[in-house]
Amino acid sequence: MYGRCASYHGDSIAAAYLADEMKRLGVLPLQVNYFQTYTYNCYSLEGDMSLKINGVELEPYTQYRVYPTARHATPNKLNKASWKKQLKNGTWLIGVSQLDTYSPWVVDKERPDPICIEILETALPKKVKKVVADIPIQYRANYLTRNVVGYVPGAVDTMIVFTAHYDHCGIMGDKVLFPGAHDNASGTAAVMDIARIVSQKQPYYTMVFMLFSGEECGLRGSKYAAENPLIDFNKVKLLCNIDMFCGGDEGLMVFNANSTETKPYFEQLKAINEESRAALNLRPRDNSPNSDHFWFSNYCPSIFILTMGQPYGGYHDPDDTCEGCGLAHYNDYLRMILQLAGIEQ
Repeated sequence: MYGRCASYHGDSIAAAYLADEMKRLGVLPLQVNYFQTYTYNCYSLEGDMSLKINGVELEPYTQYRVYPTARHATPNKLNKASWKKQLKNGTWLIGVSQLDTYSPWVVDKERPDPICIEILETALPKKVKKVVADIPIQYRANYLTRNVVGYVPGAVDTMIVFTAHYDHCGIMGDKVLFPGAHDNASGTAAVMDIARIVSQKQPYYTMVFMLFSGEECGLRGSKYAAENPLIDFNKVKLLCNIDMFCGGDEGLMVFNANSTETKPYFEQLKAINEESRAALNLRPRDNSPNSDHFWFSNYCPSIFILTMGQPYGGYHDPDDTCEGCGLAHYNDYLRMILQLAGIEQ
């Protein structure tokens, strides 16, 4: 699915697949066709990509990357560069001691500033004589994307909401694909697994499932869903976000576990763990804008659960594949979440 981002509309392919799965499971749509649509400005990198310095072609991702955080050639970034060169199209190439972790871009203005591309210092010759760059950067204004949303009616209209982001980092040219198995096909699969379980019999609480795009671009999908609600947040007992759910040899980390609204749920999770002895460690953390629970924490009790420890693929890395992920703890951890949500198994 092209890394499930804007490149070649991989996110739309993934959204269609997930909507079909919800329908197949008997999950009801919260919106027509299960889609909550919205737009944002972003970039994609479709096509052949090459960068040659003094006639030597560099390896994408391992020797050069599009800079993910600053995204643009800021004065601070240019001043810190060990080497720099501006191309005719305005793009800057800079030398760095360490390549940053790749992530898609999102921009909040119509005409973005020049792009910055990092090159590993060890890949640069002592004297750069000739640079030939073919970097296929496409700017996508008002790019249309989709959250996938559904629910299973319960005996009461009090809701438990399960969320995950299905998007990932897309591609960096046609030679580099970011599969995103751990981040976050794993969390998406867990939410769909919960949907499968509760759809087989009526749960006590109404179960809502929200799968977001745009997380890697700044929590865009969840922000839109929080600001354009499809449900009454006053009726939400708990929102549980699952992000990066493979591995887990060291236990579970729970973000936003210390607030007045959510601490009772963390204490309940601790009790469940003490009885089941599923997780080696259960670590509470304060709230943080590091995943899709964050925007909802302004409106309802919201936590973010992720696994600690290996095995899983690299972070925002082409090696984040299914083959690199371990699921030895998956069933035990999922049972803990189901029990926290009051779901009978």
